[in-house]
Amino acid sequence: MTQSRGSLLELLDFRNRRALVLLAAAVGLILAGAAVYGAGMPVWGGSLIFLGTLAVPVGLKWWDDFRRLGVAAFVLSALLMLQGLHFLEHATQMVQYYLLDRPPALSQGFISSLNIEWVHFIWNTVVWVLTVYLLRRGMAGGWGWALLLWMTGHTLEHAYLLARYLQLTQELAALGLPGFGVSQALPGILGRDGWLAESSICGQIPGLTTAPRVTIHFFWNLGETALLLFAAHFNLSRLVQARG
Repeated sequence: MTQSRGSLLELLDFRNRRALVLLAAAVGLILAGAAVYGAGMPVWGGSLIFLGTLAVPVGLKWWDDFRRLGVAAFVLSALLMLQGLHFLEHATQMVQYYLLDRPPALSQGFISSLNIEWVHFIWNTVVWVLTVYLLRRGMAGGWGWALLLWMTGHTLEHAYLLARYLQLTQELAALGLPGFGVSQALPGILGRDGWLAESSICGQIPGLTTAPRVTIHFFWNLGETALLLFAAHFNLSRLVQARG
């Protein structure tokens, strides 16, 4: 891999796996369409089928990265792709909420079954740990530390949300009520009805204490994805050289 400005695109390139990716995507679309429109499966089920068919070529690409470039570059490649997919899910929720005028409980993205606080908390914790690893392997620097700081705030937000979610679902269970849909309705630290908005620390700050949850988490992930891209771009050569 060269150390040019285009090296990040080279890292994400499937190279000799391109044809397999296209084939898997085509098969996945056919199977997902048949499952959703033919068998009446929920959209999230069709989405999982599509992603499942892509898992093989993507896994082979990551194996190639591991053998060719080492552990650090492999981790970065996987993290970039998975975070990109995660951001796409949040972008889908924004479309559902603002353009399709759905309530928060129905703005769940393509994979609604995974839109629960446990998943969000575990995902953000894993990303935080992987970010620390990448910083130790060569991604330290202005962009890397900014990413870690942003990730820490995002993870704390989900830790707070998880605590609230567990408390509320226990209360609902005691009343014999289901907890589905609660996750997307709960405010966190930031946003409308969030901890910051309800406290007397700073008063009302447009967006920060007034935006709905779906918007807050879209921008959390937008910032996270952008910072990850910048940190990866400017430190990729060092991560490749680390090879461990």
